[in-house]
Amino acid sequence: MKKLLSLLFVLMMLFPAAVAEAENAPLLEVHQLAIGYADGYFIRCGDIEILIDGGKPVPFARNTDVLDNLHALGATELDMYIVTHWHLDHCENVNPVLEAFGTAETVVYSPSEEVPEKVSHDKGPLMVAPLVNGVYRQMKQGDVIAVGPLTITCIGPAEVKQKGKVNGDSLNFILQHGRRRILFTGDYTATKDVQAFEELCSQVDVLKFPHHGSTPYEIKPAAMWIVAPTYVLVPSTFNNYQVYKYFKDNGVEVARENVLTQREGHIVVVTDGEDFFEVRTQQNPADYAPKAE
Repeated sequence: MKKLLSLLFVLMMLFPAAVAEAENAPLLEVHQLAIGYADGYFIRCGDIEILIDGGKPVPFARNTDVLDNLHALGATELDMYIVTHWHLDHCENVNPVLEAFGTAETVVYSPSEEVPEKVSHDKGPLMVAPLVNGVYRQMKQGDVIAVGPLTITCIGPAEVKQKGKVNGDSLNFILQHGRRRILFTGDYTATKDVQAFEELCSQVDVLKFPHHGSTPYEIKPAAMWIVAPTYVLVPSTFNNYQVYKYFKDNGVEVARENVLTQREGHIVVVTDGEDFFEVRTQQNPADYAPKAE
């Protein structure tokens, strides 16, 4: 595979201490693609490229095409595409993205055993399977996936009840680079799953907040007490002031790009996995496109 078995990953396995001290460890970039509804999240670390979700855009809003966002960021070939669950706001662009940025070796993950043939759509069924590119795998609770210098650990769901087609089936996973950890969620985070991985989920650097936010979905207070994030990435169309007050009262920084007003502009989390860590707002995606050599 193009990048998954990178030289850096091999060195980490053979000489972890030496690599940890390397001055030129690749920066991890996590870009929030404010396309609306569930948004999308583009990850780059060295030559590794990963996309999380990126489905149905908000009508009449600016910069809501996931393909345009990926082109602006200089994406080339996705190593991995994670669909947290099979709702249109998370999965509508799976095949267009795979056609533009996928290869035969792109690994597509979701919580279901197989890709659904079709997903309900307001204009009729959206045909998903077969995927136009890539190889499909189910992500299960407890899976640990190495991608170059990154590690992805799936914390849930413990059980997939409706073939990935309900909020409760949403994938939740920790993305780790060095000692830095980001908890990604879909539309729902089960407290029991966070408790089952309490040490890994405790005091994460960033929480990507569940799309639906407050009741009846969300992440419950009992789970938030464990997660205790330093920063929260809030989906761009989410607007619940009770949740914002909870964050403020607990000293949590909130980064959110409003998809309609673009008040905070493009948001990027950047870290070397160790001491260097920044959450940047008002960014120009083109500034993060790799420069031609």
